[in-house]
Amino acid sequence: MSEATVMSKKTVGLMADPQLPMALARKLQSTTAELLNSSLDPGVEWVIEVEQQSLPLDPNGEVELNIHSEEVRDRLGWDYLIYLTDLPKYANSQPMISSINTGYGSAMIALPALGVMRKNRVRRALLQTIGALHGAANARTLGLGRISSAIHTISPERTTAAAEANQNSYQTLAGIRGRAQLLTGMVLGNRPWRIVPDLSSAMAAATATGAFGVFYTSIWSMADYLSPLRLASISLLSIIIMTIWLITYNNLWERPVGELRTERRVSYNFATVLTILIAVAVMYLGLFTVIFGGALIIINSEYLSTQLGHTADIGEYLNLAWLSASLGTIAGALGSSLDDEESVKKATFSSREYDRRQLSENRPQ
Repeated sequence: MSEATVMSKKTVGLMADPQLPMALARKLQSTTAELLNSSLDPGVEWVIEVEQQSLPLDPNGEVELNIHSEEVRDRLGWDYLIYLTDLPKYANSQPMISSINTGYGSAMIALPALGVMRKNRVRRALLQTIGALHGAANARTLGLGRISSAIHTISPERTTAAAEANQNSYQTLAGIRGRAQLLTGMVLGNRPWRIVPDLSSAMAAATATGAFGVFYTSIWSMADYLSPLRLASISLLSIIIMTIWLITYNNLWERPVGELRTERRVSYNFATVLTILIAVAVMYLGLFTVIFGGALIIINSEYLSTQLGHTADIGEYLNLAWLSASLGTIAGALGSSLDDEESVKKATFSSREYDRRQLSENRPQ
């Protein structure tokens, strides 16, 4: 009898939220199957299937996977269900990486808790959750190479076992390092670099105002006179002003209720501040580059030297672009008032985080 005839087949379904969770599921689909076939159970042929679907949120903005697990697995013919979500989750008052329920044959992986080095950590979490669902004795060490194993031993991760088969076991993050890892993961999930194209009115106002620096000699003289420290202070102030304006004008500040409301208020809002701050910094750098290039093309160096009263080199052009970008950024804050609030929110948050915040805003106080 051949080996193929005695092997059983197990299908693992990766259900993923849109955007980043789905992209990760697709990237890890083939490699996860290969690793399972080589390291978990030699008597099983492992098949990984991917489905994009967001499970509904309950009134508290949470996903109760166990309620939907049996229906989803029966409908799609899966032996095990792994749900990848970009919602930040908590368990036992700590940021949750994953929850596993062997009785329901399902597990959830919360991507924000995996921080920025996400692909390898998601692969490891997938292998470990599948191993635990399958009852493998080596489930906790699956996916840990020599280097990653050493990192894992000093990581802030903690495991809480389930008392019964129909109860969840959890892997969580502990301490300040764990909270910092969650925060970086939340910011990455928000993808701050994609916000800038949605701030069209802000970009238009910033560009128009920054262009004054190319044509007005008074700004040339001011930029030449100011010290690098003063220019740096002005640019930092402009970025902070626009960050505060975007958050307050678009109602991005959240006031969670219920359990852990203080910790969630800090983590959610800190992640929002960092997301907007990075987005504004990206916009500032883009504006600086455009103005600097425009100044080099439009302003003749001899004419600039005449206006400044001394020989102008590349440093004078840099200072001019530096000050003009700062002035443009401040104007961009006012211009952002013309951008649609809902569009800004959708651009700021991941799809599931946007759904959760909408649910929170509509909840009766």
